[in-house]
Amino acid sequence: MLNLLKKYMFALCVLVMPVCANANLLITPLQVVMDERDRTTEIVLVNTSNETKTYRLRWEQLDQIDGTGGYVPVDEVVRKERLDLEDFTVFTPRQITLGPNEKQTVRLAVRRPSDLPDGEYKTHLKFAIVPNVMPKEDQRKLSQNEIGIGAQVVASYSIPVVYRAGDYDTKITIGTPNISRNLKTSNIIIKLPMDRSGKHGAIGLINVYYTPDGGQETEIGALGNASLYSEIKHRDFTIMTQEQNLQPGQLRISFKKAEGNVQDYVVMEEEIFPIGR
Repeated sequence: MLNLLKKYMFALCVLVMPVCANANLLITPLQVVMDERDRTTEIVLVNTSNETKTYRLRWEQLDQIDGTGGYVPVDEVVRKERLDLEDFTVFTPRQITLGPNEKQTVRLAVRRPSDLPDGEYKTHLKFAIVPNVMPKEDQRKLSQNEIGIGAQVVASYSIPVVYRAGDYDTKITIGTPNISRNLKTSNIIIKLPMDRSGKHGAIGLINVYYTPDGGQETEIGALGNASLYSEIKHRDFTIMTQEQNLQPGQLRISFKKAEGNVQDYVVMEEEIFPIGR
């Protein structure tokens, strides 16, 4: 029963991650994907803290890193020489103040150029908390040991916003998984390489199913919000499991395009790999 509960909690965490930005700000969705049929879309923010907070919104140009999947700022020279989503998309409002548990809708509008080439255009939308600066008269009331910089640390959160022009063109290839073990917990870790080709990227859900020889198939791992954007060709994913022992058998690994409602998820690629033989 304990192992079953652990697996349930693990699966629950995988499912809720795509809508939780952090403990104080709920952003839905955590990525925006539009195509030629879309002219407007919405993002919902909820302040889940016990304090009133002000958020300033702005575009931020980041590129995904091949292999790791992390992000780096785009060089200013490179940015000036290319067309990005922020060049033909606007959003409102620019600043939002939310009390505890209050929500606000951010609206995005695409102003697509008539001669826009087929491809993927991406920009991150950044939500930065505006710090509450302590008035000087209040600072004078504090002891010398209590006076700091008079302002809170600025926190910010970014989500990718993607626009795809042309017919959807992406191929995902699943490479051979590498199985290792967490040295602290002894739980199985699956390192999974994937390749992407085509004009567009993909945001997916990775599911890992295990079948021991002569036994029944069970899901042992999942990873949501698994992205391979158009600027990368390869990415290595790490999938944590609650399993500590895998007998000879097989792994079935699927990559589902998971960019909208759950009922719209589509299997893009699936592979079966023998293990323990």
